[in-house]
Amino acid sequence: MNNYFKNVLFAGPHYSQRGGMASVLEVYSVSIHPFNFISTYYNKNAVYNVFYFANAICKFLGKLISDRDIKIIHLHSASRGSFLRKSIFILIAKIFRKKTVLHIHGGEFKIFYHNSGRWNFLIRYVLNKTDEVLCLSEEWKTYFDSITKTKKAIVLNNPVRLPDHVKKKVAGKPINVLFLNHVTKNKGLFDVVEFFSTHKKDLQGHFKLIIAGAGETDKLQQLIAGSKLEAIIEYKGWVSGKAKDELIQDCDVFILTSYNEGLPMSILESMAFGKPVIATNVGGIPRIVRPGENGWLTNPADIAALANIFNEMKANPAILAAYGEKSQQIVQDYSPEKVNEKLNEIYAGLLDKPILTNPIL
Repeated sequence: MNNYFKNVLFAGPHYSQRGGMASVLEVYSVSIHPFNFISTYYNKNAVYNVFYFANAICKFLGKLISDRDIKIIHLHSASRGSFLRKSIFILIAKIFRKKTVLHIHGGEFKIFYHNSGRWNFLIRYVLNKTDEVLCLSEEWKTYFDSITKTKKAIVLNNPVRLPDHVKKKVAGKPINVLFLNHVTKNKGLFDVVEFFSTHKKDLQGHFKLIIAGAGETDKLQQLIAGSKLEAIIEYKGWVSGKAKDELIQDCDVFILTSYNEGLPMSILESMAFGKPVIATNVGGIPRIVRPGENGWLTNPADIAALANIFNEMKANPAILAAYGEKSQQIVQDYSPEKVNEKLNEIYAGLLDKPILTNPIL
C-alpha cells in the first residue's frame, strides 16, 4: 500500500484539547507518519483565539509555499466557528490549487445548517468547493449528499487506540455505570441523573453512576446534592490519559444518551476496553451499538426505556461480560491501521482527479 501521508497537511483543533475531534487527531498524531499538522484552535479566551488562528493562517501559508510535497489539505471541522475557520483554510488552499478534504465531526451540523437561514448558501458553497467530505455514518452521508451538487460524501470510521491488555471484569454490586463526556443537556446526562433520582430506591445498592467530564458542572452538582444522590452518583471532574483509561477499565457498563451525535470517541474507547454500552439511536451510534449483541439503544430522554434496561442488568448481570466481549470484536474495524488504510485509498483517488481550472468560482 502506498503511503500518501507525506502529501497531506492536517488542520484542526490542537489534540491536547478536550473533545472527540481532538481525540481523533491525537490518535492520528501517533499512528500517521509523517503527521504534518497545523493547529487552528486552542481554547483559552476570545482574544487569544483570534491571534492563535491568525498565527495558524501564517503557518498554513508558509507551509503551502515552502513544502511542494503537500498536495492535499485534510481539515477537521465541527459546526459554527469551527466550520468558519476551516472554510477560510479551504478557500486559501484552492488559491494554491490544492485538493481539500473536509472531515466533519460532531452531531449538530444539521442544526447549524438549518439555523443559518438565508446564509446557508455559504455553507453549501464551501461544501461544494471542497473535493471530498468525510463523515461518520451512512445517515450523515445521505444528509451531506442531499445538500451538495454532487454526491461526494464518504463514510470514514473514527480511529480508536486498542489497548494492549484488557482486564476481564465480572460485574458485582454495585454495577458501575460510567458517563464520560461533556456535562451538557445535549449529551443526555441530566436525563440519566433524573432517572437515578426518580428510581433512587430501586437503584441503591445495585448501581452507581460515575460521571467524568466538564461543562455544566455546577448544575450537575446541585442536582446531585438537591436530590441526595451522593450514595449512587459520584462526579470525578474532567479526566484524561491514564486516569481516563482506569475509569473505563473499572466500570461495568458505559452510558451516553445524547440528543445528537456523529460517532462518539468515548463509546469507541469504552468498547476498546470491552465494555457494553447504553446509548441513543442517533448519528452513527447504531453502527457500533447493537441491541442484543453489545448493548442497548433508546430514544433520547426516554426515562422509561432506561428503567427497563437497568432492570435487565439487575436481573442478569452476567449479560454485561458477554456484551463486552462483543464490543471488543466490533471495535477491531476501528483500529488506526484499518482507518489509515482507508485514508490512503481516499487520498489516492483524490490525486488521480484533475484540478479545477477555476477552483474558487
